[in-house]
Amino acid sequence: MKAFDYMRPSSLEEACRLLGQFNGQAKVLAGGTDLLVQFKQRKMQSKALISLRDIPELSFIRLKPDQGISIGAMTTLSAVETSKEISQKYPAIVEAASWIGSVQVRNRATLGGNLCNAAPSADMAPILIAYSATTGLTNGQKERTVLLEDFFTGPGQTVLERGELMKEINLPPPPRSSFGTYVKAYRSKMDIALVGVGILAVFEKGKEVCQDLKLVLGAVAPTPIRAKESEKRLVGCKLGDELIIKVSQMASEEAHPISDVRSTAEYRRTLVKVLIQRALLAARSWAQKGGNR
Repeated sequence: MKAFDYMRPSSLEEACRLLGQFNGQAKVLAGGTDLLVQFKQRKMQSKALISLRDIPELSFIRLKPDQGISIGAMTTLSAVETSKEISQKYPAIVEAASWIGSVQVRNRATLGGNLCNAAPSADMAPILIAYSATTGLTNGQKERTVLLEDFFTGPGQTVLERGELMKEINLPPPPRSSFGTYVKAYRSKMDIALVGVGILAVFEKGKEVCQDLKLVLGAVAPTPIRAKESEKRLVGCKLGDELIIKVSQMASEEAHPISDVRSTAEYRRTLVKVLIQRALLAARSWAQKGGNR
């Protein structure tokens, strides 16, 4: 491995400036749970490594005036998992964070790192997209907001421009009478997802009719994707057994998985059906009980 410069800026502006100076040939170090492994395995090289650990303004969880929540990009997954504010409003996000690695990994890994790594199997992406999350990006001078659904452009690729960093993830208030969950298929507890599914179902108050729905699939395409045709089929309907089976089949056909060393494309399609059914049955059970989550 070739030698590289290691830098620890103390402000967001300094970090963006340094990143821009290296003309796209520097890597950003957040928690390092994925990046450092790639360096050790010689799968990645860089002229510089820019650590964000000395920038406290990137680590926070705070309520917004509209009663949504903002989460700093350097907030650890353990902090997300144990946050009372997130648990009360977005329990499925806590659920997704708890799926990632071990306690030791979650103590180091950050929410921004999980997203900016842009792995198709990233556990946090599907449920955050289901909750209509946006992300705040900055180059140290100007800021812009991007819908998280539009943030990913391919495996390991995002809309981040040269010299630009993710600053925060913003969540709007959750819809009333809504149920969210994240379900995942994996080979072992600390393995990455073979398939991940995040859903947010909104019901008519006191009824079992689905008013709105987001079905987001991970690890079945180059980026996390919404199963939009399947979503449309359920809006305005009760979640009956036959409809759930039909929609889960539709969702598997909207997926575009590949075969690799971890699974075949055919098996991933089957997993999509199983996980969609599991998530929708959980949503129906919640609605039948009058909605208490």
